[in-house]
Amino acid sequence: MNALILFSHGSLLCGSGEAVEAHAARLRDRREFDFVGVGFLNYSQPSFAETVHEAVALGATRILILPYFLIPGFFVSKSLPEVLTPIQAQFPNVDFQVAEALGFDTRLADALWESALSARTADNDQWSEPLKRATLSCRPSPDCPLYQTPLCPKVPGEKKLHD
Repeated sequence: MNALILFSHGSLLCGSGEAVEAHAARLRDRREFDFVGVGFLNYSQPSFAETVHEAVALGATRILILPYFLIPGFFVSKSLPEVLTPIQAQFPNVDFQVAEALGFDTRLADALWESALSARTADNDQWSEPLKRATLSCRPSPDCPLYQTPLCPKVPGEKKLHD
C-alpha cells in the first residue's frame, strides 16, 4: 500500500493548516495513493509521527513524504531527518522516500502569476481574509496568538473575525 504524507511545519494559529489540508484533500481525490495525510512538525495536529503511524496501521509499505515548503531549508534538511530517523527504525519494513521541496517546481510560476494578478491595495480589508478563514477551524488553545483576545472565536460575546 502506498501512502503520501504532506510534511509541514505547523503554527500556533488555529486553523493555519487549512491550505495544506485542502491540498491533501485534492490529492486524495486523485486516488493515486491509498492514503494521503498531513503531518506537522510543531504546534498543529496531527504530528508527523501520528500520521506515519496511521498510514502504517492501515497497511502502508511505502510512504512518500512531500515537504510542504518552498525551499529545502532548516525544517526540510535538518528537522525532517531528525523526526524521520526514529520512525524509520520503528518500521524497518516500510520504504520511506522524501520528495523535493516545492520551490523548484516550474509549475509554481503559474501559481505566482495568478497570485500577482489578484493583487490588491495595501489598505484593503481583504488582507485579513486568510486570518478570518483560519479562525473558522479554531480550537481553544492557550498557545494560539488570538486566544482570549476579542478576535478569538471561542470568547463568548466578543467581536469575531468571521462575523
